[in-house]
Amino acid sequence: MSLNLWQPIDPAQVDVVLDPSGYPAELAAGDTVDVLRDICGDASRDFPKELWIEPSDWADAVREAEKNKSMAVHYVDRFTNQDPTHECTCHSLRTNFECAWNRTRAASIGPPVAGERLESSAKFGSLWVSPLSIYAEANPRQWGGAGVRQVLDIALRRGFLPEPIQPREYKFKHTLHGTTGRGGKNQSRGEWVPVTRFPEGWTETAKHIKPDEIIFPDEWEQAVCLVIHGYAYSVGRNGHAIPWTHWSPTNRAMGYVDSYDVIRWDSERTVRSAYSGGFAIATVVVPDDWDNPAP
Repeated sequence: MSLNLWQPIDPAQVDVVLDPSGYPAELAAGDTVDVLRDICGDASRDFPKELWIEPSDWADAVREAEKNKSMAVHYVDRFTNQDPTHECTCHSLRTNFECAWNRTRAASIGPPVAGERLESSAKFGSLWVSPLSIYAEANPRQWGGAGVRQVLDIALRRGFLPEPIQPREYKFKHTLHGTTGRGGKNQSRGEWVPVTRFPEGWTETAKHIKPDEIIFPDEWEQAVCLVIHGYAYSVGRNGHAIPWTHWSPTNRAMGYVDSYDVIRWDSERTVRSAYSGGFAIATVVVPDDWDNPAP
């Protein structure tokens, strides 16, 4: 799949505003960086100074990241499809988590291809988590969406359940389908399930599949640096939550793996206004055995 980092981008795919997908203004208003840092507590991290790249050097850094397959999108190996649900903050979170999981293992296996399963996903042991396993607690009413602060708090506190669809056999005791939306080849779908109907003993699996450290940048340029260095960056804007995964120096735009089986873009103007209240998962809870990460 071509990322189209150097050629002109289709304007129809830039600063796209969708129908309500789960991040209304009243939820967005509460997702300030101070609130998110407070929720993360000891897991909160400042932007690491060693990751800074001078903006004048971004183009060279992107070329190097393309060569090494080390930008955030290179650690993302699947699309998910939430349509027509309001699960967007949880789909963005799953991309962020799975990116961090693969980056921790130096498993450059992306970018994803809609409708296809990459052979590298099984080879390098990608782990696919269920957005619904977070969303069901964040919004028991099912419709109306969830705030970034809610879903991040849940993931840090008790973790994700894995999807029943995985790129390799892990023999998890407890799984949960990924969405009540459309799903796809690499994401299971099913009916709405409240937390009270999760599989008995599910917390014994979920507690092993958690983010560990969360980075909060102080300026939009730091968010670009994070993405170039391989960290997905979750933000909410225009009523929709998404994970930034790649930067185009020529277009001055940030690409993201949208939860509708498509790559879309945010302009620099949107990036400048949206980065605050976003985050990057720096590390995950490291399992004792990557081939058997949870019971």
